[in-house]
Amino acid sequence: MARIASESKGGFYATPEKEMQLVASRLRIEEAGEFNFYDPCCGKGVALRILSDHLSTPDSKVITYGVELEKERAEEARNILHHVLQDGYENVRTEDHFSALYLNPPYDDGFGERIETSFLRRLTNKSTNVLVKGALLMFCIPQYVLSDASLLIASRFTSVKVYRFTDVNYPTFKQVVVFGYFQRPDPDERSVTTHYLREVSKLGPEALPSLDEEDGVTYRILPSRQSIRLFRAGKLRIDEMSKDLVTSPIFLSMKELFLPSHSRNADLKNPVLPLKPTHYAIAIAAGAVGGNMGNHLLVGVTKQIHDTADKVNDDGEVEGEVTIKHHKSIVRVFTKDGVFDLE
Repeated sequence: MARIASESKGGFYATPEKEMQLVASRLRIEEAGEFNFYDPCCGKGVALRILSDHLSTPDSKVITYGVELEKERAEEARNILHHVLQDGYENVRTEDHFSALYLNPPYDDGFGERIETSFLRRLTNKSTNVLVKGALLMFCIPQYVLSDASLLIASRFTSVKVYRFTDVNYPTFKQVVVFGYFQRPDPDERSVTTHYLREVSKLGPEALPSLDEEDGVTYRILPSRQSIRLFRAGKLRIDEMSKDLVTSPIFLSMKELFLPSHSRNADLKNPVLPLKPTHYAIAIAAGAVGGNMGNHLLVGVTKQIHDTADKVNDDGEVEGEVTIKHHKSIVRVFTKDGVFDLE
């Protein structure tokens, strides 16, 4: 069995180091600064470390961020990467300040689309995107998955090009690496890219250049204009909470108030009083106050609201209609002149 298969465990298939060295050789940095690299399926961290070692210079520092679900692999990754979380990628809380994304997700069918495509979709969706505009994607997937991912890639990335693994490693899983810049392309480029990926997915290795082919093509990595301030797992971690408490202004105030050596220096501000009309309205709607007010009654009422909206696909076409249910709280006033709802 090939080396990549022998390292498989729990859906994890490490990218062969030879292929990662070839991927790294196609990258270039032209500016000084910090470059945030993200791998949401980092395994033992080797792939990101190879990219970092190849690109980092005294003036240009690659900062590596990895996520790994399996505990032992996550611990190994922490030894060679700057930041590692043990969690599922979908639970991670972070920011859209990453210069490059190396994505080698699990290979499998999901609910309605391939899991590989679901990973990329979430990582580049408007509400959960992690990339800066112009960031580089390196998407490692089997060649036959290109068809499933074609529309998503073509809709969100420009200058898309695909290379296959070398002859030594390609036969194992028929893997390829998709390069592209995170930026919405024009309609013509999107159409051409979609057609290209769908056609290539049906063909054999001869349809694609190998990563070791000398074609002079390289990809520029943009510096990260902002540092990553938030990179947290979904689950509460004791070590993270400890760090937060040390710098928390609330914790410092409580320390000043309760510790004997600091109690004289306590300086807590008075509560905000009196309540404003908006505060009263929220309290009444929640049922915290109200009832008999003399010549009228006040009660809080919650109503279910149904809103409809068009369901739009990645091409901007309306595919149907979705109903969104939510609740709205109001204040209902009972008087001798009638019943009135205050929204």
